[in-house]
Amino acid sequence: MSISLSATDVRTCEACWCAPVTAVRHTTNGRDLLCRECAEGRCPRRVDLFPLYGIYRVHRVEN
Repeated sequence: MSISLSATDVRTCEACWCAPVTAVRHTTNGRDLLCRECAEGRCPRRVDLFPLYGIYRVHRVEN
């Protein structure tokens, strides 16, 4: 079974950020693009563990 990736999909595993994407895990929120090792180990995506706000000191805009 081959994985079809769009032009905007990431090519690096969303969990380890090192290996190329070789597996897709479907979730209630969409899909996770992972390498085989992270998919078999049920590793969470790093963006779920470390959300964008706070890592790069990006803050929400106050209205």
